[in-house]
Amino acid sequence: MPSTPASRTANEQLAEIVAAALVEAGLISRSRIEDMKRKLASGTASQEDWSHWIAECGRQRKEPGGEQ
Repeated sequence: MPSTPASRTANEQLAEIVAAALVEAGLISRSRIEDMKRKLASGTASQEDWSHWIAECGRQRKEPGGEQ
């Protein structure tokens, strides 16, 4: 059953908005969005997570055929 805004917590809703904006801005890889949303919503995203997410996206953009 898909979740609706009413069935999600405020943290989950905010995590969705933040993750989508970061992907749209090209800062985070779309492949990491679910992991990011889970960690943001639970408050467990660490500095290392952020560094990894951003560095991974940068590597993908440099590879031929990577995300634009």
